Amino acid sequence: MGEHPTHADLCRFLEAHAPFIQAMGISCEESRPGYAVARWKREARWLRPGGYLFGGGLMTLADAALYMAILGQIGLQAMAVTSELKMNFLRPAVGGDVLARARVIKIGRRLAYGEVHLLMADGRERLIAHATSSYALPEPEESSTTPPDAAPVE
Repeated sequence: MGEHPTHADLCRFLEAHAPFIQAMGISCEESRPGYAVARWKREARWLRPGGYLFGGGLMTLADAALYMAILGQIGLQAMAVTSELKMNFLRPAVGGDVLARARVIKIGRRLAYGEVHLLMADGRERLIAHATSSYALPEPEESSTTPPDAAPVE
């Protein structure tokens, strides 16, 4: 396992290696080993009819938050990848930003498992979704911060 990154190091790493997170308006609010809080800023382009934030975006938020929590524990390893994600939607996400509180439950040699609670950021602690997820962890020789070059297509 790598050294625990600072919050600033984690944010820089995400910007460089997972730019889709920032492009979707997701930010890391808090991080420590095995725990992270991410925020998804509500924007009109992410809304479904009725003013609901779309479910795929909520799943991306949950996935990103757990990635942050895992990296906070194992160090900055780009090749830690989602292997499974299950989401239960409990109520619509409507009216503001969403927070995702992710915590690592178990990290093994090759797999990490965690859960994420998604809540409206208005402070009322309304749980809107619950997710569980597994991440495949890289072998030590794969742990470079840059993914391997793709094989040429012939």
